[in-house]
Amino acid sequence: MISQTYPITGIKEGLGPAPGQTPLRQEISAWSENPENVQQVNLFLLALRHFQDNDEIPFTAKLSYFQIAGIHGFPLKPWDENTESKVPDLQDGYCTHNSVLFPTWHRPYLMLFEQRIYEIMLEIIAKFPEQQRATLLKHANAWRFPYWDWAVEGAKVPAIVSDAKRTVLLPSGLTAEIDNPLLTFRTPEPMGKYGITRIHEDKTHEAVDAPYDKARATSRYPPVGYAEPHDLEAWVKGVQKDDIVADALAEAKWYKIDPTVHPGRTGIRDAVHRLLSDNYFSTYRGFATTAKGQSDPKAYLSLEFVHNNIHNWVGGGGEQGSPYGHGHMTEVPVAALDPIFWLHHCNVDRQFAIWQALNPNLWFDKPEDQLPDKEGNWSTPGGTVVTPKTPLAPFHKDKNGTVWNSDEVRYLKDLGYSYPELQPWLPKYFVGGVFKEELYIADIKAQVNRLYSSTRTAFLAASPDTEEVKEQDYIVNVEYERFALGGEPFVIHIYVGQNKVGQIYNFVAPPRSTGCANCEVQQGARSLAVGQVPITGALYRDATNDRIAELQGLGKTPITHYLTNVNLLTWKVVTLDGQEVAPEKLPSLKIHVAGGKAKHFANFRSSSEYNEYEILYDITHGRVGGLNRPA
Repeated sequence: MISQTYPITGIKEGLGPAPGQTPLRQEISAWSENPENVQQVNLFLLALRHFQDNDEIPFTAKLSYFQIAGIHGFPLKPWDENTESKVPDLQDGYCTHNSVLFPTWHRPYLMLFEQRIYEIMLEIIAKFPEQQRATLLKHANAWRFPYWDWAVEGAKVPAIVSDAKRTVLLPSGLTAEIDNPLLTFRTPEPMGKYGITRIHEDKTHEAVDAPYDKARATSRYPPVGYAEPHDLEAWVKGVQKDDIVADALAEAKWYKIDPTVHPGRTGIRDAVHRLLSDNYFSTYRGFATTAKGQSDPKAYLSLEFVHNNIHNWVGGGGEQGSPYGHGHMTEVPVAALDPIFWLHHCNVDRQFAIWQALNPNLWFDKPEDQLPDKEGNWSTPGGTVVTPKTPLAPFHKDKNGTVWNSDEVRYLKDLGYSYPELQPWLPKYFVGGVFKEELYIADIKAQVNRLYSSTRTAFLAASPDTEEVKEQDYIVNVEYERFALGGEPFVIHIYVGQNKVGQIYNFVAPPRSTGCANCEVQQGARSLAVGQVPITGALYRDATNDRIAELQGLGKTPITHYLTNVNLLTWKVVTLDGQEVAPEKLPSLKIHVAGGKAKHFANFRSSSEYNEYEILYDITHGRVGGLNRPA
């Protein structure tokens, strides 16, 4: 019996001096490379190393790194409560995916992780000489967990993450080289001993299997299978191909263009730029989740969809002919074991927070804004209509078992942290001592434009003397059933001609294949998800190369002709082990192209506007996996 629960309060130190001022969760490279933060970085590395290694807290203890990571999936045990899973045989643990709770559930999860590191920092500070403790405590109180911004131009795995070793200053005054706790998470025995089992029980062949149970460390882009002894050894020791992660983020293998003529990316940056506008979504649920819930073509994009792709690009898998398999980040039940998971999700929370600031009135407190969670998870039965009052289990506010809910984690000011773009206490937002919200919102928009503007930048650069540019805009929308392949994850690759222009990763875990009383229920619920690939940037690159006459200013008629007769829009479904799936095996797959209008402003303080979308049925009608015209 659990007599007291662990209270997740967030870090309540370091606040002020201005009213409402909180320390910032900072971008990890900028933070770790700033000489002013040397002591803070040192404390962080010591604390995280101790968190992962601490023999005083065994892997079975609820405050261990392993058990906190396991909330997201394996080892499929209750955390800080005595309960049984409401969805037997589901391998997702407590985490909420394809649900409107996706952004809010991960918020107290990050607070828990951040708070544990801070508490360990305090334990470490107590071991330093007394005369150093006050300064170190000041640094610890001002610390908040950093984020990794994978959407900026030139994004790659930060050096502080990819370095094998890091030099730290110990409380004794000596320096030491330690294994970098951000590179990988290691266990003294194979992870199977601690409850990490095979995920794909029908794919136990050593040529394709991901042997998470045999691994003693997390991996990014490990070998495909472990048929050869050196491959098994790589899985056991852990592999981090962070250069391949950088290639994936840069879309290096997607679009064959001359980077000296058309530098930069469009895919991730364009998606995030749209995501963080103040007008792309008319509802919270459209922004929050991949769950199908609206007919608006723009709402196929979501925070969760963008997040899903990052899991795949960081972990690997889903590419035909690739020598690399899929690591821990790619799979729901084991993703949180990889330390980079937390940096990734901190950035997801940051994007959520920015969107909230730009769209303060959009929430899911009204019945029309709520959706049933068809799959459910450990604490939520499948089919439950979730609301802002739905408990975000297993995260407790106090020692008495009170569980956080979405209303209670809605505002950062109540949680003890913020992000660089969100500092409403700064003097520049006040006029005559009065806070001017319009100045604050305009500045957030300007920061978003500077960080993520790609297609917008291209169009404005082509018309340098105008205040605004109006252009046609095109998106590829995809609908699919999450359990279409029995719950196997898969990647839907989208091509224009021979060039890949984007993808949709189905971040799902298969139910257990033995004794699965609930599998039929889950699959029968036909849990539908959606994703979106903006292709305006790709079409613009074609138009400014050798196909200007064919595209004629990106009008809908020539674009329809182009995507059906010149450079055909195609798609391919690939499982994590690189096997192509015939579209006929996914009868739920429905792909269409929608065309609308975009307005981009030279003024950085204005968000781009997107509207008047209509489905261009001729591009996909009559094709397997394509959306047909209405009868």
